Amino acid sequence: MRGVAEAHDRAVSTLATPPATIALVDGGVRLDVGGRIAVLHPQWLRDRSTEPGQVDRTNRQRLYTPLDLPGDLVVVGYAASDGAVVVEFSDGHRATYALDALMRALGWLADAEAPPAPEPWSAPLDPLPYVDWAGIGWDAATADPDAVIAYLDGFFRFGFAVLRGTPTELGTVRRVADRLGYISGNNFGWVFDVRAEATPTDLAYTPIALSAHTDQPYRRPVPGIQLLHCLRNDAPGGDSTLVDGLAAAVALAADDPDAHAALAGVETEWRYDTGDDTVVGRGRVLEYEPDGRFHRIRFSTKLDSPVPSPGVDLAAYYRGRRRLAEWLDDPAHRLVFRLEPGDVVVFDNHRLLHGRTAFDPSFGSRHLQGCYIDHDGPDTMYRLAVRRRASMSR
Repeated sequence: MRGVAEAHDRAVSTLATPPATIALVDGGVRLDVGGRIAVLHPQWLRDRSTEPGQVDRTNRQRLYTPLDLPGDLVVVGYAASDGAVVVEFSDGHRATYALDALMRALGWLADAEAPPAPEPWSAPLDPLPYVDWAGIGWDAATADPDAVIAYLDGFFRFGFAVLRGTPTELGTVRRVADRLGYISGNNFGWVFDVRAEATPTDLAYTPIALSAHTDQPYRRPVPGIQLLHCLRNDAPGGDSTLVDGLAAAVALAADDPDAHAALAGVETEWRYDTGDDTVVGRGRVLEYEPDGRFHRIRFSTKLDSPVPSPGVDLAAYYRGRRRLAEWLDDPAHRLVFRLEPGDVVVFDNHRLLHGRTAFDPSFGSRHLQGCYIDHDGPDTMYRLAVRRRASMSR
């Protein structure tokens, strides 16, 4: 194979623009693309092989385990052509890798199928991201990919969207959830009714106003995405509210770093207990990924309690909790809108906080049905819509 016997430190010909060179280093491959350098571990490369016999043709899952490979696996040679690298391993396996695929895996090229990044919003959106359900529809095979991408683009950027024109029959929210993702159960059931009840098991089942909160912070895992489908809403009041917890966290970090650090660092317990049902969970009000990216906000001031321990600054914690509540309650930051029959608001329960204004059940009715889906549903839906649009344009 051309190039296999060449010296390990010899750079090879240009593979793409910007220029790319490769060399063998420490049993792996040193890749240099326009000055960006990575040393690719032999096991990492071997696991990315899609040659015949390595992965199932349908599901693309590997057909071998780590125990089927030698523990001292190394790269022993390579060759290059325009846009590709051919690698030979010490176990005799040869694999061809597209350069752009390696660059995407390294984060050097954008993933063309990845949903858009979140965009914090600190003022009501105008116009509201309404989406016509007819463009999405019940059948993924016949849905307009542009309409699906438009709906999900707003959802991923702003954390929510409102679907219009769905049927107003009981159970519709379950069908919509099955179209958008994978429904997840909770202690209120797979689907729950939000209306005033004589013996409410949650404040949501009363007519009182609800301040901005995230749902079920006590659960493990915390529900990801909530759907609320409007069946009837003719009582005075009962407008829906949304506010961006990501923007609130950004504002708190800028205004009061110590309070922000306390909400991100102090362990908090959330407890739901009706006597017949109890769920307890612990975590942080503000949670971040190891690289500093925002992960989740858990905010429900009717259920929370910080866990005292030596060195915990509860003064900063309660100051941050109050400042966060003030920011979230400020009309300048909060979106207020009215759900009409057939509307389904879909929002990220890990990012957005929701609530409602009080309503009077003596002069009308307000009935929503709700459920939750997992985050991977919309992500999958977006990626498949991008693929389908690309295939239709060929």
